[in-house]
This record gives sequence, C-alpha cells and structure tokens, in this order.
Amino acid sequence: MARSIVISTALFLMTLAMFSQVRTFNFVNYDDNLFITENPYVRDGLTRKSVTWAFTTPYTGTAVMPLAWLSHMLDITLYGLKPAGHHMTNVLIHAANTVLVFIVLELMTGLPWRSAFVAALFSVHPLHVEAVAWVSERKGLLSAFFWLSTMWCYVYYVKKPSVWKYISVIVCFSASLLSKPIAIVLPVVLVLIDYWPLKRKINKQMEKIPLFLLSVAAGIFTYRVQRAWNVDEFFNVLPFTERLSNAFISYVMYLYKTLVPLSLSPIYIVHDTVNMAHGILAAAFITGVSAASIILIKRAPYFFVGWFWYLIVLMPVAGLAQVGYQAMADRYAYLPLIGIFIIISQAAGDGLQKTAGRGIILYINVAVILTTCTCLSFLSIRQTAHWRDDISLFSRAASVTQDNFIAYFNLGSAYLAKGNEDEALSNYKKSIAIKPSFEKPYVNAGFILLNKNKAHEASLYFAKASELDPDSPASYYGMGLSLMNAGRREEALVYFRKALAVDPNFGPAKEYVR
Repeated sequence: MARSIVISTALFLMTLAMFSQVRTFNFVNYDDNLFITENPYVRDGLTRKSVTWAFTTPYTGTAVMPLAWLSHMLDITLYGLKPAGHHMTNVLIHAANTVLVFIVLELMTGLPWRSAFVAALFSVHPLHVEAVAWVSERKGLLSAFFWLSTMWCYVYYVKKPSVWKYISVIVCFSASLLSKPIAIVLPVVLVLIDYWPLKRKINKQMEKIPLFLLSVAAGIFTYRVQRAWNVDEFFNVLPFTERLSNAFISYVMYLYKTLVPLSLSPIYIVHDTVNMAHGILAAAFITGVSAASIILIKRAPYFFVGWFWYLIVLMPVAGLAQVGYQAMADRYAYLPLIGIFIIISQAAGDGLQKTAGRGIILYINVAVILTTCTCLSFLSIRQTAHWRDDISLFSRAASVTQDNFIAYFNLGSAYLAKGNEDEALSNYKKSIAIKPSFEKPYVNAGFILLNKNKAHEASLYFAKASELDPDSPASYYGMGLSLMNAGRREEALVYFRKALAVDPNFGPAKEYVR
C-alpha cells in the first residue's frame, strides 16, 4: 500500500512538472474560440441557463457533452478568461488519469512496476501533448478520466460483486459518455480484460448488456445530432474505399509515431486521393499482427489484449466516417495507446525476469527503460512549447506536414489577429494555391486587399468564395464593399441583400440596407 502511494505521488508530480509551462500559454484560435472565449453560454460561467444549455443543446455538430461544458464553465467561474487556469485544469486531469492508469493496472495484474511503467509512458509520451496542451480537448481528458474510473469500479466489482459496485460502474460509464461519446467502445474493452488479466469465465458477460445498450444509445444519438448539423456532408470528402485505406494507414502511422514521436502536428491533412497501395500494405500489416496475437494468445495473452485494445478503442476515430479534411490526430491516440504500452511493459517485464540472474544485462535493460522515459519527456516538453500561441502552433504544423492548406489558413488568421496583414495575405495565398476549392481563405484575403485599396482584386476573391460557398454572407458582404469602393452603390446593395438573405442577422450588411 505504501509503495503504491509513493508511486502514485511520483507519477502525479512528474506529470505536473512536465506540463507546467502551459500556465504561460494563450488560448489558440483552433476551437478554443468556438468552445470557450466566444461561446456566450460558457462565458457566463456556471448559471442555471448555461447548465440547462449544456445538458440539452448540441453545439457545432458535436453530441451533447454536458460534463465537458460544465468543466469549462467552472473554469470561467474560477479564472475568468485567463488561460492559465484553464490550461492547468487540463494538466491536473491528465495527472489524475496517469495515476488511474497505474492504479487500475496494478489492481488487475498485481504487478506494480510494470503498471508504473505503463503509466509513465502514458504520462510523458509526446503523442499525448495535444490532449493536454489544447484546452478544447478537455472533453477527451474528462472522458478518459471517467473511462478509467469505470474500469477501476469494474475491477472492484469483479473481485467482490455487489449491486452498489455495479451501479458505480454504470454511473462512471455514463459520465464518460457524457464527456465525449468516444467511450462507446469501453464495454468491449471490459470483455478483453475479462480474458486477461482478470481471467473471468465467458458466462459472466450478460452483466454488460446495460453497458452495451448505453453505447448503442449514445452512438445513435451522436449520429442523429451530426445529421441534424449536416456534418454528414463531410463524409463525402473521400469515397469509402479511400476512407478505409486511410483508416489502415492511420493505424500504422499512430504506431510509427509511438515509436518515433517526431514531426507531430495539430493537423494532418487527408488529401484528395489516398495511396491505395499503402492502404493495402497497412491492412496486410494490421491483419498479420492481429493473426500473430491470436496465435500467441495462450503464451502471451497481454499481446492479444493490448493489441485489440488499440484497434478497438481507435476504431471510432480511425477515419471510416471521415469528417472534414483531417486524416488523423494525435489526441485520438490518448486512450488507444494504453494497449500498446501494456504490450511494451509486459514484454519488458518478461525480459527483465529472464535476466534477473545476469547482473550486467539486467542493469542494461533498466537503463534502456529509464533512458526511453527521459527522452520521451524531453520530446514532450519541446512539443508542448509549440502550443504557446497560434503563430507558433500553425508554423509548426506547416513546417512538418506537406501541402497543409488548413495550417496555412490558420497561420494567416493568426498573423491577421496580430495586425500583420502582409504575412496573413501571404499565408492565405499559400492555402489557396494548395487547395483552390477551400473557400475560407478567399474571404479573409479579400478583406485584406480591400484595406490595401485593391478593390478589384478583392472582388475576385469574394466572387470565388461565394461560388465555392453560396451560403457565406461574408463573401457577399465583401463583394458589396468592393463595389461600394468602386462607386457602384446600386450593385453593392444587391450583394448586401444577398448577405442578409443568407443570414438575416448579419450585422455588417444591415448597416447598408435599412
């Protein structure tokens, strides 16, 4: 007991120390504005109106995730819009999750040092930086907290079943779903750990029916919410065969970045075509490893459980239901990598056991483990620093990825917010050159050109933006301003009216149409 407390404390403090730099970071204009700084309900803090909204209203195409919203509202109540408190809340949740990983694995396996190694990898791995340093990913951190709490309660229930322990499992699982619906696959993971390390009989699975029913309900509700917000239109970014290919490639890429966590980016673009040959090779690799884990299931059950943990937990965000232009995301690996870390830890532990009587080899193995954790820590500290502000973050994304038109667009917007119109325009043009069908940079570039008294050139950008997105009031408004600057008032009024036809509450156009 004393050893577990010492290990838990060390893991918690190590995590706090490694991410302490975030207390000096700003919010980033990458959902932080949408979720927090410009969200009127969150900005009000914890009020009856905002709490009601959190439990009843889907927002920006996401499912209802009230616990995540409530945590943001609590931060506003405590810290206002000072980003330091919001960032440190993320760090504290990640530190708590790290301790929970250790507690749950030790409780299941009775192997404290192997469990501590998994928790240490979970704490320091650079792929987890995005989940911690990005305030908007609070939903993922909270869902993971309640996910791990569910497992903790479940293991206690398995060891000595009771109604109240089972209720605690249901409550924690529901909280995980209400933080982020990604938790729908958790009941399958519970089936996996029943096989190893809990070694339960298969006839015990009926008790999970309520959990599976909650998962089905959450999945259906999330799908309906996304359909209501027309999120399904983004499913057609790629044909199904290419989405499937991208999913297999992403599975392999996450593994590669686990072993070589370099060139990490907040945005990885899925391009118009996916290399199908790479997809076939990735599928063959995944199939081969899966087959090996089944063949070795008796000899190394942890390999089977860890591998399928990885595959199953990553499945909802692997890209089969492609939303937008993102091929993969570091934050998606937050929970799935626990399965890979279990495999690494158990294999390393077995290796140490075999060398226990051979002093020098044992010391070499221990040194390798400690060196690995130290190197990962330094890489995470360096990766975290890129999240300090928008310009740093999106400059990094543009530099380590190819043809990342979204990174250039966001970088342009970051420079625009700083008043540097020349750099902003340059990055908007780079975004357009890479992806001419991406409408967003045209509008912003048009307004910059208007400020530079280049009305004709600006009108070309606004015209293209309205062609690509006929429901954009800003593009019609910009076209109207371009015509006004050219002295063509009557033509300008036509475009102002078009802007109001799309959005009757579009304030700037109302100034011209009385």
